Amino acid sequence: MARLNRLGGSGTIQSRVLAIVLIPSIAIMVVGGALSAYLAYQGVSTQSFADNVRASLGPSSRVIVAVQEERRLTTLKLVGEASDPGEITRQRGEVDAAVKDLAATTEALAEEASGELSGPLQKLNKAALDLPDLRNRVDQGSATPQQVYDFYSDLVDLVSQAVQGIARSATDAEVGFEQMISSELFRSVEAQARSHVLVERAMTAGLDHKDYHELAHQMGTYHELIETIVPRLTEVERKQYAALKATPEWKTVVAGDDAIMALGPGKHKATFDVAAWEKSNRTVSGGLADLYKAHSTYAADLGTSSGSAVLTTSLVAAGLILLIAVAAMLIALRLSRKLIHRLTKLRVETIDVAENRLPDMVERVGRGEKVDVEAEVPRIDHGDDEIGQLAAAFGDAQRTAVAATAREAEVREGVRSVFLNIAHRSQVMVHRQLKVLDRAERSEDDPDQLALLFQLDHLATRARRNAESLIILGGKQPGRRWRNPVSLLDVVRSAVAETEDYERVTTGKLPQVALEGAVIADLIHVIAELVENATAFSPPETQVDVMGTLVARGVVIEIEDQGLGIEEDKLEEFNRRLQSPPDFGVMALSGESRIGLFVVARLAAQHGIKVALRESIYGGVRAVVLVPNSVLVRDGVPDTEVPAARAEQRPAPQVERTSGHLPVDATSTVDTMPHSAPTQRIPMSSLPAEPLARREPRATLAPQLRNGAQPVEPAPMPTPERSRATMSAFQRGTRRARAGEQDSNGRPAEGT
Repeated sequence: MARLNRLGGSGTIQSRVLAIVLIPSIAIMVVGGALSAYLAYQGVSTQSFADNVRASLGPSSRVIVAVQEERRLTTLKLVGEASDPGEITRQRGEVDAAVKDLAATTEALAEEASGELSGPLQKLNKAALDLPDLRNRVDQGSATPQQVYDFYSDLVDLVSQAVQGIARSATDAEVGFEQMISSELFRSVEAQARSHVLVERAMTAGLDHKDYHELAHQMGTYHELIETIVPRLTEVERKQYAALKATPEWKTVVAGDDAIMALGPGKHKATFDVAAWEKSNRTVSGGLADLYKAHSTYAADLGTSSGSAVLTTSLVAAGLILLIAVAAMLIALRLSRKLIHRLTKLRVETIDVAENRLPDMVERVGRGEKVDVEAEVPRIDHGDDEIGQLAAAFGDAQRTAVAATAREAEVREGVRSVFLNIAHRSQVMVHRQLKVLDRAERSEDDPDQLALLFQLDHLATRARRNAESLIILGGKQPGRRWRNPVSLLDVVRSAVAETEDYERVTTGKLPQVALEGAVIADLIHVIAELVENATAFSPPETQVDVMGTLVARGVVIEIEDQGLGIEEDKLEEFNRRLQSPPDFGVMALSGESRIGLFVVARLAAQHGIKVALRESIYGGVRAVVLVPNSVLVRDGVPDTEVPAARAEQRPAPQVERTSGHLPVDATSTVDTMPHSAPTQRIPMSSLPAEPLARREPRATLAPQLRNGAQPVEPAPMPTPERSRATMSAFQRGTRRARAGEQDSNGRPAEGT
């Protein structure tokens, strides 16, 4: 259990189950909290807005009354009817104080409200700055009554817009509706005040047609609005309006207004008591203003109550949601603990089988041991529900896996046995074939027939490498072994001799090193496969270069061709396989046909040899083989450089070309017969005397040394007898090589 906890297994189960349980509960809490917070915010906003509106009622009403009175007094001054010069001065001070008080009161309201409310308030404060200029023009007599009327009316209109903005900014619909009624009442109050000023102008300076129509409009507006609004007022407000309308003052004002309207445009002398009319007008204006303030106060109180109700509802809802979420979470946790316990038990038992007993059984099956599946993998009882069914399914799957592994191991072992049997039979047949060829070569003196026998001998040598590849694929080692070190040059020559197009291979300078006997056969096989691959996938008219050099970690052998190269992605894939050879069974199941790649990787891995494929400067492929220092012998081996000249190139075999250079594949020729280092067999009699290399006498002398020199006749062409002697010597060398004889230096005997 400690090991499982260390791996994070049981903790993972618990965390996942808890996540399944807690996430919905937490989500409910978050959503509920967000909703409660929103409702609480709405409640607080509504309550705060209502409080700010209530706080602004007094200053706004004061501004309205003060501005209306200054407008009336200023108009009377301009028409020459002002009775007390100090009265207008006092009224101007009242307006300034009222505007300042309103600006301070509505500052917080403007910050919280929308643009419909904050905009008019800002414009009102800006317009109030123009009051001193207008007053100066009034005092100087340069202002007209109409200019005064328009300016003060615009100021009151801004207050009216602010009142409408209050109605539109309300967060509660009912509160907004009542604020709209207050806005209509305000318009009625202002219309009555404007009609009063216009009547006074009519009695003192007269009205033109335009002003007369304005008077008619304002009178009709305040009467029509108030009558329209009355049904929507509260019961108390309706009674208040009815009482105002029944007063003598209301009748006096209406009678005076009707009298002036009946006279039409122009200047008319009043036919009624003007002083009584003025007094009654103040009473009516005050009554209408009180009605406006009463309903605005009612709307503000309604907003406060609505905000408090919303806030209370939000808090109660938040508490209920929290309680429900906590209760659901506790219930879910209790149920999840039981589920976690069952899952943890199932996991412990299943992992014990999967990590301990099942691998042990598979390993024993792989070794060929008999395993009792029912005894080794007992059935686990976890109930009849879904978890129990899952446990039973796990057990069935494990038992099926063990049984399938056992059957697969039996089949694999049988296939491997057949595979190795075929390979060994091929090895015996090749061995017998080489013996027959050896006897035929000893008894043959005809150069043409001998050349044909050498060609058959070469094919048999390639067949030996093919048989060795089969044995390697079967998991065994080929039979060829050396006891003594062999020079790198001999190894490379032997590898080249095992390829089909050996005459296209040029061996460059190789370092003065030898290799331990244990690695000779496998390294010959590796180099032969790579050289065979280079010749098979490059044009027949090109050459393949083999060279070597010493490096800090050993010796590097490079095989470079001039083919078409390999695509970059395939080159990376081949290099990965060379570094980590796959299991042959997996490769066979995948349909992989590049057996040579597997053989090279397997042989290289056995001796710590590194093989990599790179892009050649010629456009082909350069195979790099790094032989480690651990298998090198550096003493007692002469430094040898193979001449670059090659024998005449005979027509290359017809090889199907592809778009890229492919690694060694299943068509590679290999041989499995054990013998000493093979030597390159090039029948000299088969080569015409004319691509043979000729040396010109004194050709390398400096021009100064050539003067006076006597020309030397070129060497005569070899006679048939000399060619026969040469081939006989070559034959003796190959027989000694097959017999495993060694020269005085302990190296495998080579042909001449």
